[in-house]
Formats: sequence, structure tokens, C-alpha cells
Amino acid sequence: MGLDIATGGTEPAAVVLCMNHDLAGAAWRHARRARVPLLTYVWDLPPFRLGEGEADYVVSVRGHLLRLPRLRGRYTTRRGYYSRLRYAARHAQGVWTPSATSAADVARRFGVAAVPVPYCFNSDLFTPSLRMERDAGAPHGGPIVLLSVSRLTTPKNHQAVLRAAARMGASVELVGRGPAQPELEALAQQLGVACRIRSGLSSSELVATYHRASVVVCPSRFEGLGLTGIEGAMCGVPVAASDIPAHREFLGPAAHFFTLDDDDSLETAIARGLASGSPPVAHFTALTIEAAAQRFFDRLQPYL
Repeated sequence: MGLDIATGGTEPAAVVLCMNHDLAGAAWRHARRARVPLLTYVWDLPPFRLGEGEADYVVSVRGHLLRLPRLRGRYTTRRGYYSRLRYAARHAQGVWTPSATSAADVARRFGVAAVPVPYCFNSDLFTPSLRMERDAGAPHGGPIVLLSVSRLTTPKNHQAVLRAAARMGASVELVGRGPAQPELEALAQQLGVACRIRSGLSSSELVATYHRASVVVCPSRFEGLGLTGIEGAMCGVPVAASDIPAHREFLGPAAHFFTLDDDDSLETAIARGLASGSPPVAHFTALTIEAAAQRFFDRLQPYL
């Protein structure tokens, strides 16, 4: 769209857009030094990271951010990480988030008004043609395969997928890596569930994995956006998703929703998925790469 994006060097830019939480402090320093507007993209504020605590005190000393830890009542984990992010957000000229849910969290936890500027899924890979390819493939009867694609961490709630598989006589495919893998493998063995865990798949391997699935399950307890359900639906696979705000906001009619920590509700959602056809995906046109680029361009205009 006619913009140059500087990823290095010392020449001044018209605006600094920070989309990596790790770099919030560095982005703030550069914007301050170059005297240009700072825009901070806050992806999400997971409740299991912040808990009911407050940020550490952060002050600017000669262009550097100095953190003064609270003695009590601090964020639960990654305290300096989110405390510096809060400082950058509070000193930015604009704060963007991927969802209305994240915007509300930023307002509540950081005390900053944020604007939802949704990101995108990989619409160059997950195209409408994938639905036709799946429909033209092998019949989808036979053994049930439940697929979940995300980090293997406790908040992603993959344990619920294994419990559902045990109840329904299904097998499970997990695509991702993370510290919960040994626990998930042990639970699968205990429940007698055939479970394959893989990571580092190529684009073609990932699409093929989606196509082999009977239902894509998105069991997460929290998301700022959540891409797995969108990708599954774009591949023509039924989706069962936890009933959390971000899933409601973005998946909409493409998913069968279930209540967290209710195995009966999850089993019902999966059964509905098995009995349904390809999910509707027309509403995902607002989340393509091109649509997101136009959104970002329009929002950047006042700062350029």
C-alpha cells in the first residue's frame, strides 16, 4: 500500500507500531528518542498470567524502564513482562487489540482505552478451495478423529479432548508443542485413547491433518483471537469450540459451542459436529490478509 517498513537502522520513522510484547520497552524507547507516535498492539492479557494482582511499578530513568517490584499483590506470572507492556500501552498514542474481548481486558487491567483492530488467519493457505478438496476426498465415516492445534499448555485444555475421545471411542491428533505434553501422553495412556502428538508440520501436512479430522476441537479456556477453529472451518471440517468470548466473536455460526468443564456439553457439541456438514465461512472474509491490511492501513493514516 505504498508504505516502507523499517526493521532496522537508525533513520526516523513516521510511527512505531509494536506488535511483539517482548519489544514493548524497546519500541517505547525508540519512539521517545525519535519523537514519533507509538502504537502498541496488545494481543491478550491471559487471566492465568495476571491473576487479581497489579503491575509492578515502572519508571523511566534516562530513557530506560526501571521496574520496582511490588512487595505483595503482584501479577501472578511474567510480572516484568506485563508491567513493561502496561507502561508502554499507557504512554502510547494508540493501543490496538485483535478482539473486543482483549480491548475490554486492556481497559480493565491497564486502565487504557483500546481499539479492536482484528488480525487475520493465513488466507493464502486456507482458501475456499480446501473445502472442495475435502468433500472430494474419502468418505468421512468410520473411526472418529478429534483434532486440536495449539500450544500444549494447561490453559489450552487439551485434557478435555482426551476425556471426550475416551467417552466416544475416538482417537486424538494434537498438533503443537509445550510443557504439558508428558501429562497429556500419560492421560491418553490412562484413558486408553490413541493419541498422536506432532509439531513442526509443513503447510501441506497441516492441511492434510485438518482434512483427516472428523471434528476440530478448540477447548481453550482463554483466547485473544484463536485461529484453529477458523482454519478448521476453512478446510470444511466441523468445529466444536469452548464457549468463551473470543470464540463467539470470531467463529460465530461456524462452531458448535460447549460449556467449559462440562464433558457432557463437549460430547454433545462434537456429536452435533459429526452430524453436520461443512461450516459456513462467509463471515471469515473480514479476517483475510487483505482485509486486515486495509484495516491497519486505515488506522495508521492519522499518524502518517
